[in-house]
Amino acid sequence: MTRKYTKTRRPIACLLPVLVLLAGAWLLSAVSGECAEVDSFTNRHPLADSGPQLDLVVNTWLEEAITEANRKPLFQIDTEKQGIGYCNQQQLFAALQDKLTGFIVGKLEARVMEDESLDTIRVEFDHSVYRDLVFAESPTISLTRHLAVLLRVGDVYFGADKFGHFFSEGYSYYEMYRDGDEFSALQFGDLTESTFYGELTTGIFSYADLAANLNGLRFWNRILGLKPDPLSGQPVQAPYVQCVDKKWQLVHPFTWQDYVDPAWDEAVNCNGFKNKALLDKVKKRIAEASNGGTCPLYPVDRRLLEQKYGDLLDYVYNPNGNRVLDEPLKPKIEQYWSTIFGRLKNASLFQ
Repeated sequence: MTRKYTKTRRPIACLLPVLVLLAGAWLLSAVSGECAEVDSFTNRHPLADSGPQLDLVVNTWLEEAITEANRKPLFQIDTEKQGIGYCNQQQLFAALQDKLTGFIVGKLEARVMEDESLDTIRVEFDHSVYRDLVFAESPTISLTRHLAVLLRVGDVYFGADKFGHFFSEGYSYYEMYRDGDEFSALQFGDLTESTFYGELTTGIFSYADLAANLNGLRFWNRILGLKPDPLSGQPVQAPYVQCVDKKWQLVHPFTWQDYVDPAWDEAVNCNGFKNKALLDKVKKRIAEASNGGTCPLYPVDRRLLEQKYGDLLDYVYNPNGNRVLDEPLKPKIEQYWSTIFGRLKNASLFQ
């Protein structure tokens, strides 16, 4: 896969804060029973569409967040950007984050995991395609033995873990995009999936996670439509929220159909693995679970994905089967240092 990133070399001493950060994140993920991968192969069978029910949940949460943002305005005078004591953007996004994102596990992800009214597929670790992974290979999975449920939205099957990526990591992408460009966000996602959200802690690099992250960026950018959509490059035509009569108001309803696509499904958007031993173990169990099948399990019309993602498709989509990743971790950390920590590079800690 061709990556349009600029490599930045830094002395090894400069990497120490990054390593401390990664170690702390690894410990948090390792002790959390909610840090999950998904088995998209075992016991896969037709499911009812959960989309309408989950649309209702998100729209309810959006309304509640907007009500909260209107209740406690930050009385800052900024006539060009935020109004005079009303329709404050900072207050709006703080309320939305509080309602939609979570620490370690996303709030919608947790709700779906607990909601027995939804039609989902639950796979126990000991019967999953990951059951042969040991601690030295995949610390998080083998320690927590926790897998996300599989559900269906529209015609797409994906793990509930993608909701956390969409809202939480999507917001991190949005911050990068708001102050930079979409490639800064993609760099951030590549690094996190290579470290504490993926390859480093689970041994797995999920391109489907990156697809959910990028769509989450599109969601957060669409709240007010302050920048062009990162996929089309065109102005946002229907922002979710507008300032009406000095109050924020939800003017366009949310639907998952605007974001979910086959790239969210790990059975067709194939994972990478950090070494051949992991790859061989999982491929063997995938074949057993799918009557000799392999990833991609189903054909996907690539042209439709190309229409949506354009030049960014190769950053979030791997239709070429499960494989060993060919990029070592350390160069990635060095490479993305300037992007991820650019805002801190002038701080005394990094001098």
